[in-house]
Amino acid sequence: MNPHETDIVDLDLKPGESATDGITVRELRVEDLNRLVRIDRAATGVDRLGYYEKRIETALRESGIRVSLAAEIDGLVVGFVIGRVYHGEYGHMDTFATIDSIGVDPEFRGRRVGRALLDQLIHNLRGLRVERIQTEVEWDQWDLLGFLRTVGFRPAPRIALEYALAP
Repeated sequence: MNPHETDIVDLDLKPGESATDGITVRELRVEDLNRLVRIDRAATGVDRLGYYEKRIETALRESGIRVSLAAEIDGLVVGFVIGRVYHGEYGHMDTFATIDSIGVDPEFRGRRVGRALLDQLIHNLRGLRVERIQTEVEWDQWDLLGFLRTVGFRPAPRIALEYALAP
């Protein structure tokens, strides 16, 4: 467990019951594409079919323990996380993972789907001896920032810089 993680106590749980019971987390599959696009469109208002086609193709081509996952409730994909593992980047030799995309169907938010996805992702990454996870979030995505903070993410000690090229 992440030492910075905030424990959320659910008083409605019975002994031995987990807050993520009823949520199945499994490897991402090609046939999940349409649900991912639908979930993402509900959150962003944009259809990014091409983006997710490439992301799923890349995720399934990479070998080893999968770091791209889907969450199901009653057989319906209700959330996903797409990630990658890197072995040294930007002059650093540590092994780290990135979360490229994460989404939960708006109708299933608040049901611990995101928590279940990240719990399984962290478990898989520990098996690969990954040292840390990075992601980028738009500064005004308050719900996502709040969720990531709750599960233990903190601002990185590095600053991302960009240079806009004129069209």
